[in-house]
Amino acid sequence: KVDLEDVVAGGVISDDQGRWILGFNKRLGQYFVFNVGLWGIIDGLLLLKNRHCDKLLIRMNSTEVPLAIHEASSLTSFSALIRRIHNLF
Repeated sequence: KVDLEDVVAGGVISDDQGRWILGFNKRLGQYFVFNVGLWGIIDGLLLLKNRHCDKLLIRMNSTEVPLAIHEASSLTSFSALIRRIHNLF
């Protein structure tokens, strides 16, 4: 059985003092839960890139997503989403 769920990716961006700057979300529909975390990171990185942010800290409930991003190479990852995250840095 393939575990697809109706999901929304999103997050909150705050400054270095923890003050809220903005929140974001996007409905993805039926999606693999692991990839939802990747989409949340991509959307957050794009927002930060447009604001010319040079430092960031990503916090999330998943330990698998950050580990997969850290261990993967931007050239050899089988995940197009992970390659896209590497290219945004």
